[in-house]
Amino acid sequence: MQTRSLQTLIRIARVGSFAKAAEQLNMTLSALSMQMKSLETELGVTLFDRTVRPPRLTPIGRSVVDAAVPLLHREDALLQLCQPGDRLVGQFHIGFITTAAVRLLPGFLQRAKRDAPDATFEFETGLSRDLQTKVKQGQLDAAILTDADGLPDGLVQSMLYAEPFVFAAHNSLLHEGLAGLLLNRPFFHFMPDTGIGKVIAQEMRGHPRPATAETIVLDNLEAIMECVSTGLGFTLLPAPDVDRYRADDVRTIPLPTAAHRKLVLATPRDGALARHTPALLALLGAAKDPRKGSGHDQKGG
Repeated sequence: MQTRSLQTLIRIARVGSFAKAAEQLNMTLSALSMQMKSLETELGVTLFDRTVRPPRLTPIGRSVVDAAVPLLHREDALLQLCQPGDRLVGQFHIGFITTAAVRLLPGFLQRAKRDAPDATFEFETGLSRDLQTKVKQGQLDAAILTDADGLPDGLVQSMLYAEPFVFAAHNSLLHEGLAGLLLNRPFFHFMPDTGIGKVIAQEMRGHPRPATAETIVLDNLEAIMECVSTGLGFTLLPAPDVDRYRADDVRTIPLPTAAHRKLVLATPRDGALARHTPALLALLGAAKDPRKGSGHDQKGG
């Protein structure tokens, strides 16, 4: 059996479409369909229900995908074992929280093209809790996420950045300072159940507001900053995210506390990237060797 067919099957499962998978893999749709037909013949099972559009995985198809993921990870680990030194070789699946991807992914791709020519990378974005689970289950080799609660056993975290939080509001709302914002203005809160949102919620508990004060929950940082830029209210976000989206008339207020967002690289302790963490950190623009203890924090057993 060729593992390439399994890689194609996993890609289809991830994107939910033969056409999207073919486009991403630089294949024709007919070639991809034939590859899946051949895999079904080889395995002796029906992987897809083709009575619906787009075709969807059958129960046995989902089981094959679940079994194929760790198999391909072991293949990558074998390739790594056969390569000298710490050079990244093989295919890796990396997760990014969306707010980090917009800032870190372009630089990562530039450095990977230059410094890791024998490695290929697939990416997905999501919430910290979901990416963390996928790393734990072996569906991702690593993920860049916000660590608000600590990582589960078996995962190792390497610090990337500690980003301070700031309040942000339009100039027209700042005549009474932070006290006036807290007392009179709507607060735009990024999703409280996310990594960023948990830090925000904890910090806001130290800034009492009237029971009638309005809080608007949104799941998009750019949308929050657009609302703030038009003078509709104020927000509390990591400084780099505020700086990325704010208009000229928006000002920031530093926190009296040291609240910050801890952006970390999470990897399985025994995963394919276990001995390549310094190389991956360098691709992320954080060229610190965690084995020297600089900017690194390990958790999990």
